[in-house]
Amino acid sequence: MSDEAKFSLFDNIRSKYDLLSPKQKVVGGYIMSNYKSLAYVNLAELAKLTETGQGTVVRFAQTLGYCGFSSLKTALRDAIEKSSPRTLEIFSMKKNGHPITLFDTVFEMERSVMDETYELIRNRDYSKAVKILAAAPAVIVVGTGSNSFLAEYAGYFLGTMKENVWVVKNTDISDINTLLDAPKGAVALVMSFPRYPLKTQTILEILSKKGCSIIGVSDSISSPITEYSDPLFIVPQKFVSFIDPCAAVMSILHSILYGIYMSDKNSCKKRMEARNELFAEQKLFVSGNVNLPDFIS
Repeated sequence: MSDEAKFSLFDNIRSKYDLLSPKQKVVGGYIMSNYKSLAYVNLAELAKLTETGQGTVVRFAQTLGYCGFSSLKTALRDAIEKSSPRTLEIFSMKKNGHPITLFDTVFEMERSVMDETYELIRNRDYSKAVKILAAAPAVIVVGTGSNSFLAEYAGYFLGTMKENVWVVKNTDISDINTLLDAPKGAVALVMSFPRYPLKTQTILEILSKKGCSIIGVSDSISSPITEYSDPLFIVPQKFVSFIDPCAAVMSILHSILYGIYMSDKNSCKKRMEARNELFAEQKLFVSGNVNLPDFIS
């Protein structure tokens, strides 16, 4: 599968941003900020809107791997279509001539998000995230509002393997102190999905000023956390509902956590075994005979 087919226009712009000339970067930035209004734009109009030239727009398209402006426009329309919110009704079809249940509808939707997310993950981004998190002297896991449970999940299991793991879910005094006291070399793992909590942006600004590396998980290249995140993992959220589909997000976090474990098995096992002994002594669980390291040996 070619990059053009596999990755969306936004992902192409981001992945090849360093290859663009200054004027081409202007074109890319304009498209990312105004793409919803560009469905019927022509070459001359886009050049005028970006205050560049038609040749610049064509070369921009070619640098991204498209044959020319017409292919770029097709990718742009596809990005507009994919970003349009849809209801779960598109999954409420008949299966083998019979109506499917609500259970089927939700699972089909989650599968579709999982499949699209999987196609968007680049191995180099995954490897980079695992490497810098595994080596970090401290990790700050961030998720506010409806994203806070994702931070709790990642922070809990990361804390079983590493020291100095903090979960930040708010911007009160204790949370701000955690951010300000983060040691040099600290890394942040940040989750932010629509409607993008403002508290997350405040936290990111503080972390950015401290020079922390930031790994982001969000729904789009146009997400407000994109400018802070390297790498950024995209989990498309295209379905209108009061409940966010999170199976794909959890799978990304699970994969990263497992990668960290595999990168330093011995150290992680020692820490987990020490915790296990404490759990047994304190009788914290009903099943005292569960040996956690055995599950991932």
